[in-house]
Amino acid sequence: MDFGLFYLFSDFGDMPQDQVFNEVLDEIEYAEELGFDSIWLPEHHFAVYGMLGNPLTFAAAIAQRTKRMRIGTAVMVLPFQHPLRIAEDAALVDSLSGGRLMLGVGRGYQPPEFHGFGIPQQDSSTIFAENFEILQRALSGEKFTFDGKHYQIEEPTEIFPKPIQKPHPPFYVASVTPRSLDVAAQNGMSLLRAPQFSTLDTVVEAFDYYKGKMREYGHNPDNLDQPLSIRTYVAPTEEEANAEVEHVVWFYRLMATLLPGAPGRPAPPAGYENYPQDPSVLGSITVDDVLERGTAFGTADRVIETLKTYMRRLGATSFMTQMRIGGLEHHKVRRSMELFAEKVMPALREEEAKMKAEKTA
Repeated sequence: MDFGLFYLFSDFGDMPQDQVFNEVLDEIEYAEELGFDSIWLPEHHFAVYGMLGNPLTFAAAIAQRTKRMRIGTAVMVLPFQHPLRIAEDAALVDSLSGGRLMLGVGRGYQPPEFHGFGIPQQDSSTIFAENFEILQRALSGEKFTFDGKHYQIEEPTEIFPKPIQKPHPPFYVASVTPRSLDVAAQNGMSLLRAPQFSTLDTVVEAFDYYKGKMREYGHNPDNLDQPLSIRTYVAPTEEEANAEVEHVVWFYRLMATLLPGAPGRPAPPAGYENYPQDPSVLGSITVDDVLERGTAFGTADRVIETLKTYMRRLGATSFMTQMRIGGLEHHKVRRSMELFAEKVMPALREEEAKMKAEKTA
């Protein structure tokens, strides 16, 4: 089992920014002491839903605060930056961290972000494809040219510094549509899964489709890290956990205002068919609903049983736990991390061993 922390930086916007970052860095250093395996950072713009515009900048700071944990992006939104710039930043983080970078990429989904950068969202798939090809070639150490619809590199070009990991840092991709899943499978990329837009059944169907495509292209999905993002809070009592679940409800209600098709937003462009066509469903989500959408809240025993369900239904062997959710106080996040490391991690590793034994029986 692999246990990571995922940070969205959605702290209501009502505390000083330096406090947010200082507290997060403290939590990350503490996570390494507790035995967490990885840290994951997303890219978002122009809303308190996610207040980290360049994950690789913050990843460089984390590289200097940690020695063991791997550092992942979940994800770099490729249409928003030139691929050579992303490659240079990624190579620097890989070098500073001693080869601990995991590079998650995606094409983005929030209309306000595309509008802010003046990028046509309907072109996100073709921009992503060209950007990823350049990124992969640059991080592999090539000197190359490129002539595409969106990018042109006329003179033979290579990046410096070069990453430590060979042939390049591992790639991960966030995807929910068949076309993007096919791209991930064709390139043998690990899949970042997040049951937040749809039900667990839909996530299962998408993952089964991806695994089938991986095998068609000659890749074995079982040999790759396949992280699952889960909003997680471990409390000493059920009563205290229930009192804090409002933070997850806030998360979904804010997301509902940012998706394609939300009030004042255009309908989803072609290629976003698996995103909610009516985001108001997320806007009216209840406490009971969140448990079906990638959330594990409660005592250690309840969280263990919820995550065991994800292991069996979704084949999860790698978790990205989002413990700092919407305004949850720093001391409560640290306590949740402690309880997770002390009680949840051992139980899930035991469950993993049990599942492996069942397969070989």
